[in-house]
Amino acid sequence: MALKLALLATLLVSATVAFPELRNPVKMTPIAKKMLEAYPIPEVPKDYDRSQSRSIGTMFRTRVDHFNPQNRDTFEFQYYSNDEYYQPGGPIFIFVGGNWPVEQYYIEHGHFHDIAYYENAWLFANEHRYYGSSLPVEDLSTPNLRFLTVEQALVDLGELIYHIRHNVVRDDNARVILLGVGYAGAIATWMRQRYPHLVDGSWVSSGQVDARFDFGQHAVEVGGLIRDHGNDECYSQIWRAFRTAEALLDAGRTETVSELFNTCSPIDEENMLDVETFFFSIKEAIQTEVLSEQNVVYTDRLCQTLNNSTESTDLQTLANWVHDHFYFLDCMPFDFESSTEIHSIVDVDAIENRILGLRQRYYQFCTEFGWFLTADSADQPFGYRITMYLFSNFCKAVYGEWLTAEVVADGVHLTNMHFGGKDPRIANVLFTNGGLDPVRDISITDADLNSISGYNSPELLAAKKQIHDYIVSWLYEPVVPIEEN
Repeated sequence: MALKLALLATLLVSATVAFPELRNPVKMTPIAKKMLEAYPIPEVPKDYDRSQSRSIGTMFRTRVDHFNPQNRDTFEFQYYSNDEYYQPGGPIFIFVGGNWPVEQYYIEHGHFHDIAYYENAWLFANEHRYYGSSLPVEDLSTPNLRFLTVEQALVDLGELIYHIRHNVVRDDNARVILLGVGYAGAIATWMRQRYPHLVDGSWVSSGQVDARFDFGQHAVEVGGLIRDHGNDECYSQIWRAFRTAEALLDAGRTETVSELFNTCSPIDEENMLDVETFFFSIKEAIQTEVLSEQNVVYTDRLCQTLNNSTESTDLQTLANWVHDHFYFLDCMPFDFESSTEIHSIVDVDAIENRILGLRQRYYQFCTEFGWFLTADSADQPFGYRITMYLFSNFCKAVYGEWLTAEVVADGVHLTNMHFGGKDPRIANVLFTNGGLDPVRDISITDADLNSISGYNSPELLAAKKQIHDYIVSWLYEPVVPIEEN
């Protein structure tokens, strides 16, 4: 176990692209990176130089628990401000923080930033409680995670908007537009729903607004990307490799599979948690490649590698690709204990938490959202051994026996009941989803976040223009005067 955890720690240090102190990243194992690659997060170019940022970082103090008047504890969360285009009377644009450290790139670059230039907006970006440096507790033990809820985060942002209007921009009538990506897109949606007096409109990119206990559709979508941007034979090779591995394990040939993939611990076919974790890890490695930078080139590269293999079996072909993918590993830590160990670290300063937010992310999934990436349907290539059994046991192993499947399902139900799921019934919210986005099934269905360029397709140019037009309509909605009799 010490060897496996050391390998995982090495991967975490070497893999993060979001912070300047962690240079020259390499791909990390899906055990550590699955939450970063499986769900959309705003990607920042590797050559972005934060030392040249003109944004000003500030801390905002608010209450740890907004719903208990007897708890007067407070904490500070970070936000950035960029007023380079602001003119008096202009609007407020906020890039909403999600389950990652605050990132000022998108208030200095990208389409939202460009619209701010045209509309004389003051740009802000906030950090979500419990992520990055915005921590209301001393450690991430399970009792201390009780303040990590979307309801608390909504009040945080609402108070920040009031503060910005009243004390920073000093214009209580300034219109407020939000941009949210992925989970932050859900925050932006629900802010407009809950606080229409504070938010005039929200642009939501790949917003995860529909909580889902079992998100098996994700594997179907990834399989579709492999067919569409690779080829049918590539899909079939993966399909056959997974089924072959399943058959070998069923037949008791565990040593064959363990040796092929060089697992750190021998696979025990009677330990279904280890079996499911093994298949989940391989699936996530493939998925990481397919979704890399939302670029079809990586899918084509994966499929060319598999198609051109001279190995006699598809399983050996896939095993070779896994070894190449994780060339920096001595063995593959694809077992349940390694997965739960890395999510059980409670130190707030650990890279796993402060930078990657692994323990925090999964706590929200286990208590409010679900979104567990199963693969147990017929219409996908990743076999039948990635089920809710794995994720239900994962939640209990990491956070405690109280977190049963019933508790998870209840949290998912309450989230959708509170916010409406895919039917939030609100106005002034624009949802955009990319064609390479496998989470669009839990959003409201290619506009991306980058600036308009000569490389954009006509369809993408039209979508970006439409985004700007919608925002303008929210900013300058005419006031209808009362007619006198």
